[in-house]
Amino acid sequence: MSIRIVTWNVNGIRNPFGYTPWSETKNFGAMFDILEADVVCFQELKIQSKDLRDDMVLIPGWDSYFTFPKHKKGYSGVAVYTRQSKISPVKAEEGITGHLQPTGAARNTSYRDLPEDQQIGGYPTIDKGDGVILDSEGRGLVVDFGLFVLIGTYCPVGREEEARQDFRMAWLTALEERIRNLTEMGRRVVTVGDLNIAPEPIDSADAWEMQNRLGSDSVEMLEWKELPAKKLLRGLCEPSEEAVMVDVVRQFFPDRVAMYTHWETKINARPGNYGSRIDYIVASSSMKDWFESADIQNGLHGSDHCPVYAVLKPEVEIDGERRTLLDLVNPPGVFVGGDRKLDLPPPPKMSARLNPQFSGRRSIKDMFQRKTVARVASVVGSSTQEPVVSNGDGHQSQGLALTQDAVLPSTQIASSSQPPKRPLDIGSNNGPLDAPGESSQSIPKKARTTAVAWTKRTPAKSSKTGNGSQKAPRTAFQLNPPTLTQSEPSNTQQGGLENSSQLTIVSNDALDATLPEPSEPSTTPKKIIDQAESRASWNKLFTKPPAPLCDGHSEPAKKMPTNKPGRNKGRWFWVCARPVGPTGPKERSGRSNDEWKCDYFKWCK
Repeated sequence: MSIRIVTWNVNGIRNPFGYTPWSETKNFGAMFDILEADVVCFQELKIQSKDLRDDMVLIPGWDSYFTFPKHKKGYSGVAVYTRQSKISPVKAEEGITGHLQPTGAARNTSYRDLPEDQQIGGYPTIDKGDGVILDSEGRGLVVDFGLFVLIGTYCPVGREEEARQDFRMAWLTALEERIRNLTEMGRRVVTVGDLNIAPEPIDSADAWEMQNRLGSDSVEMLEWKELPAKKLLRGLCEPSEEAVMVDVVRQFFPDRVAMYTHWETKINARPGNYGSRIDYIVASSSMKDWFESADIQNGLHGSDHCPVYAVLKPEVEIDGERRTLLDLVNPPGVFVGGDRKLDLPPPPKMSARLNPQFSGRRSIKDMFQRKTVARVASVVGSSTQEPVVSNGDGHQSQGLALTQDAVLPSTQIASSSQPPKRPLDIGSNNGPLDAPGESSQSIPKKARTTAVAWTKRTPAKSSKTGNGSQKAPRTAFQLNPPTLTQSEPSNTQQGGLENSSQLTIVSNDALDATLPEPSEPSTTPKKIIDQAESRASWNKLFTKPPAPLCDGHSEPAKKMPTNKPGRNKGRWFWVCARPVGPTGPKERSGRSNDEWKCDYFKWCK
């Protein structure tokens, strides 16, 4: 049974789920099945350990190992997943220098300080301070499968300031030394991940176009080839005389052009396949005959990178003897002759499945879910007879849950924290505006609205129907406009209505008295405002101006910022929104009517 190794820079661990086919299931186990993978290495997770969820770690049939940046949040990060039914590691380490502290180890004990039988070994010669700094960005995992050591890595990018260039070369130098040291120990090594290096012009669309334009012996091409990172990777892999590794994918396709694994999203370079090959599976030279296939999967979307895979044969030859692969990539005795004989022992301590915070968080989650369900069930199953709750004013109100036939008057639809509305009394002996049993429909609308508004704002004296009475000061009516004047008391229902009507009339008169005398009516007709026209004018005022049309296709242009250092850095400009062609931006010159980007350019005002 073969073993398939897959590496993929996902640009955010959940990012692929926004694309087909991953969006159909949004499940990591289903994703790994589609990839037909047995070992998966993700780079650029862009999360912290606290952001891990059950679906990322507790995948049935899989173990997982993670490293995260220690300081910079939402940046970098590497994960390695292994299918338990086919391949299981015996050891795992975080970082590549061996200076980090293992899970559960004593204080100030690093991987280097463990007993020799617990180490993976091959550590580079670097002091502890520098080693901890290199491994603090979550860029490397080392997993020992017995038959070989897998190094999953996300190397620093090369297009940054000088200080980062020094960090990048320090990381690559430590990685190379770890690989060579393990090789000298007799160990086989498989290194997978985003190395952020295109060592040959054939691996970069930009360099390939420049070589075809200027020639392979031009000064520009010689400078490009002599960059330190490119020289390091070329020296590590065949056909270099100092090589100890082989580029597995290039071994199967030695002359294949445009075999790219990364495309710049800002210029929409993927449709025209204007990219670079910076994702690799490189293996020890002694293993180059063990692979039956390897390739890129540029048809699978979900990131600005595509997956890369390599498949190990079911049987491999070691010292002239044919051995079954499953027997060699699992703990001793688990597989014999390709058949499972024993259950797997517990995975290495670094396995995320063994992290106590996961089992704890999962059980707490289930506990809260059960409590929520129980609470909802108790509410649904309760009696329709709701408890009577005192509102603090001597009145009592029923809960919000009502029977189907219950009708709630409009005056009762209010927050339970507000006092119930009471009839408004004016004077010490006045009757209520709405006498008992009188329908509110008989009161003029304007008067009724005014009374209700005052009832909300200022409590008045109420009849003694509760535990006590409340008497409002007369100044309360004087401070809340419109101003009220006291009317003659009336004890009849009709008197109550007259009082209410008079209340409104007096309020309007008092308000009109404060206004100037109206002038003669104007003979000029009033202007009628068209609401649709007004709305359109305001929308036009606050709407961004439309994008200009490019010259080649008469299509809306795309707005982009200038990132190149200089006086125009940060300035925005318009360019054609179509993707660049297979040979890059130069292809657009003089070809404005084809499917690729035209030469339109305009600075934004």
